[in-house]
Amino acid sequence: MLDEIERIVRESGVRVAGASGFTVDSKGGRENIVTSADVENEEFLRRELTALIPGSTFMGEEGEEVRVSDEGYTWIVDPIDGTTNFARGIPMVGISVALFRDGQPFIGVVHNPFTGTLWKAEAGKGAFKDGVRIRVSDRGLGDGIMCTAWCTYEKSLAPPCWRVSERMHPLCNDIRRIGTAACELCMLAEGAVDLYFEIRLNPWDYAAALVCLSEAGGCYRGIDRDVDWNDPSPVIAANGTDNLDVLHGIVSEEFGGRTPYGE
Repeated sequence: MLDEIERIVRESGVRVAGASGFTVDSKGGRENIVTSADVENEEFLRRELTALIPGSTFMGEEGEEVRVSDEGYTWIVDPIDGTTNFARGIPMVGISVALFRDGQPFIGVVHNPFTGTLWKAEAGKGAFKDGVRIRVSDRGLGDGIMCTAWCTYEKSLAPPCWRVSERMHPLCNDIRRIGTAACELCMLAEGAVDLYFEIRLNPWDYAAALVCLSEAGGCYRGIDRDVDWNDPSPVIAANGTDNLDVLHGIVSEEFGGRTPYGE
């Protein structure tokens, strides 16, 4: 199954990397855009992936609202994570495909079609980058690099995110903002970076990458509840519990100990 998913994701990557003449539209704000390539690639992935498992359900960024099923299989897919990068020719983009079995994460595949990099993992079987097994780093906080963003789509949440960065910067080595959560979390899984925080992501942004992170020995949480597989969620992640506890403590203080949206 994992090999078949990888084949489909790589084929979709050829389509994305070769896309030209695509249109760019807004999804409710000038910062939140969708291209015709996003829509076309999601249609391709929906068709090919659901054919692998007849009866499986499909949650995609550009499709209708679907919930993760407690029984059977559910796909959670972002056809192009980092659409703004893609639209501007910045080659940091992730095609993200997660497969859930009976409501639990089972398989995750993330592919950057411009670099050719592919991360993948299956529950209980480890995580791999381009076929080589990966593991999170063992760096302490002082040597750690944190990836983050400042809530582009809901800018009212940006000020406390800035304060998190301001407080973390003197504690860690440095901070990166790359523009694709799926790839950044996989970079954490491979040990290139060491911490990660975003206040509001959708499941298709992180589902596949968190399978890879877990299988690579990393850890993650929300603020006052677990990361959500159905609705937007904060994602706080690290290479180990010591670093995670420090980052979680700062995020929790800046957001009053609770997720600042939803129920």
